[in-house]
Amino acid sequence: MTTPGERLAQLKTEHGSLNQVLEKTSEYTYLVYDEYGDISYKSTEEPTFDLQDNKVAKLKTVDCKIIDEKGKGIGQFIIDEDEHEVCHIKLKTYDVSKINSSKDFLTEVTSSTANVWDIKLKLYKSNLTITKNSKIKEKVNNNLNFYITEYKDPHFVLEKFFIEGNKLQDEGTVKLPHTLKDITNVSIYTSKIYDKYVRQ
Repeated sequence: MTTPGERLAQLKTEHGSLNQVLEKTSEYTYLVYDEYGDISYKSTEEPTFDLQDNKVAKLKTVDCKIIDEKGKGIGQFIIDEDEHEVCHIKLKTYDVSKINSSKDFLTEVTSSTANVWDIKLKLYKSNLTITKNSKIKEKVNNNLNFYITEYKDPHFVLEKFFIEGNKLQDEGTVKLPHTLKDITNVSIYTSKIYDKYVRQ
């Protein structure tokens, strides 16, 4: 197995100075995405893990800079394939009508210190923590959907989450990781299943 030092020496032999090596190895960025275009991996190193049903887009790093601008994360973008199967990075937007069902509408989960709640949300730097009040015994078969969006704008979804029906009932609290770099000015929306949602 080649060590990192041996690999670096080999690259120097092939490409010259260290700066040339860094320039060469960072020339392309690899993006792993699913059938919906959602990106789960971004790196200048080619993925070596099992892709399962996902695809890989190999793009010039300079064309991927939009993802790193203004502290955005990969969750705010999708990979869009055109008719020639060429991949393009696009800002993820949502038509609210596609999120809503015919009977439900999106409701913002607002900040509150109230002690009366059915579902409590806490957004941390690395995860969204969702807690169901232990006093609620009834189960639901619906999936619970949550959307972190631009502040007060449900059309611009930064991250989307769902929890399988009854998972909260079984576990009480669920932590869902996110990729957001800045959580200071965002909103959280949901399609209401329970009556009282609070964000703390």
